[in-house]
Amino acid sequence: MHARTPDAGPGTPPSPGTGGPHAGLEQAGDRPGTTPPVPGRWSALARSGALLPLLLALLLTALTVQVVADAGPLIPLDESVRDGMRDLAAASGLGWLDGPMHGLADLGGPLPGGLALAAAYAYAVQRTPPRRRGVPHGAHVFRLRLAAVATASVAVVSVLVVVGKMAIARPGTNEQPVAGGDWGFFPSGHTATSAVCFGAAALLLGCVLGSRARKRVYAVTILLCGLIGFSLLWCDYHWLGDVLASWCLVGIVLWCAARFLPRAPEEEADRAGS
Repeated sequence: MHARTPDAGPGTPPSPGTGGPHAGLEQAGDRPGTTPPVPGRWSALARSGALLPLLLALLLTALTVQVVADAGPLIPLDESVRDGMRDLAAASGLGWLDGPMHGLADLGGPLPGGLALAAAYAYAVQRTPPRRRGVPHGAHVFRLRLAAVATASVAVVSVLVVVGKMAIARPGTNEQPVAGGDWGFFPSGHTATSAVCFGAAALLLGCVLGSRARKRVYAVTILLCGLIGFSLLWCDYHWLGDVLASWCLVGIVLWCAARFLPRAPEEEADRAGS
């Protein structure tokens, strides 16, 4: 009498050696019949880091097209945010925020941003090792690259913002037409200036700081730039779309800038960040 092996029922898992009828699908990931998994285009973009600037460019394009056409979901959203911020600023008990908000908005000027960038460069230069990887002139090249990348980032953003303001000539939140020869409000100059100066400063510091300190600097920079953008809305200086467009533009420029910045050896960076 031979022992009968029970048939595998619906709830019986396949043995590790045999797999099941769908084993190929389970191993293939998002492309059936392929082993090992083949990543899709979006996965490859995400791993390369190119997905972020691509999304920012798409959003910037969408914002610009709607502002130029004065049509699309952005326009009523801008008006709703403007009216809501006006009501919030006029609410009783919140008047004490006017001073801090105007102070934050002033950080979007060229002087605070320029000073922050200069201070970050000076710190990075001071922390640069005298010799990098045994190359006598390594430190000199390192410092030149820091200065070149920071200067180029600010210059590119400044030119693009000025061109956008002149070409689009978007009215401000009072909806009065822009006089001939005057600059419009799209994209936001204060938002762009603060984001590129503080952002570039953070990138310079990131070249000489340890991993943990670098993450803290990046987080504080993002928070500060976010508060500056909010303050511009609170003070009724800009539409929401103006602020978002500047963030998108600066994000793309800083992403490109980070690809050209040198990275200090980890052991040197750890000493600098401790």
